[in-house]
Amino acid sequence: MRAASFELASLLSRVIEGNYTLVPLPTIRKHIRERGFDHIGLICKKIGMPVEEVLKRKKNYVQVGANIEQRRVQASDAYEAANIDPRANYLLVDDVWTTGSSMMAACEAMSKAGSKNLAIAVIARSR
Repeated sequence: MRAASFELASLLSRVIEGNYTLVPLPTIRKHIRERGFDHIGLICKKIGMPVEEVLKRKKNYVQVGANIEQRRVQASDAYEAANIDPRANYLLVDDVWTTGSSMMAACEAMSKAGSKNLAIAVIARSR
């Protein structure tokens, strides 16, 4: 699993246009313990752009298996951001886009904290 981070970072770096500070969407601690590493943080670090973990989890909801409404409710209170540079170009990075609830909530938290320039990148889309 860890070895896949090299290829995934390479794929992402080929499609990112511009200069960004990467912000990995935080993984819940339970999943980090199960894997032994934070997969999105690892991928971001291998892309070769600055990485800042300015986005933190407030709640440790598990989105896998939740329906669309549960995902929206859980994600709406999942994140908070701090130490935002309003001049920075931030690229939020996540592994899977299922309903978009997590990414939208993360963008909202970043905006509330003062971010003015946000872009997003996801590795895969779920159907």
